Amino acid sequence: MALVCGIVDERFSELYWKLRPPYDRGDIDGPAYWTAVVRQQELDLSKDQIATLIKLDSESITRPNQGAVQWAELLHRAGIPLALLSNMPFELSRYVTKSFQSLSTFEYVIYSCDYRSIKPEPAIYRNCLELLKAAPQDILYLDDRAENIEAAACLGINSVLFDTVEKTAARVESRFDIPVPGGRCRQSNSQYSSISGRSNRTDPD
Repeated sequence: MALVCGIVDERFSELYWKLRPPYDRGDIDGPAYWTAVVRQQELDLSKDQIATLIKLDSESITRPNQGAVQWAELLHRAGIPLALLSNMPFELSRYVTKSFQSLSTFEYVIYSCDYRSIKPEPAIYRNCLELLKAAPQDILYLDDRAENIEAAACLGINSVLFDTVEKTAARVESRFDIPVPGGRCRQSNSQYSSISGRSNRTDPD
């Protein structure tokens, strides 16, 4: 993606994330986002280049964390309702929905662009609670970003940082009665488990 934009990798990565919030929130579309990125360097893009960037951006999330996928399947088989909450713009979210059959394990798939709010803004978590019709204490929330965990915890949601499946499973097993990979299979006291899609995403290139 950096090559298409004509921006060196380090600067591209900085701009990619710095300008991402309005795109993930659904305030702007793909063409507006990519135009904003290159204009920071006083560059322009053709329509074909923008289409290529949207395609590459979508394809950059096609390598899921298989351990996390298997854990979700384990929870699904145990009868634990699952919800996926992800910061994702319209174009990418539709690509993901179409491309990943593993999403069928989730009872709810919640994309930031559809709610005009992104993690760690409190509104997106409140939207989730309303959609799930669940109390904060009945949810176990996993996310790979500390700021997202802190925001959810401030609303009373049980929150655990996700880094590796093994380390996260150990943290979860020590606090909650839900199945974890390689652990004892027990029934959960938590009504929902939400796993952030960001943990499956590769860095932009």
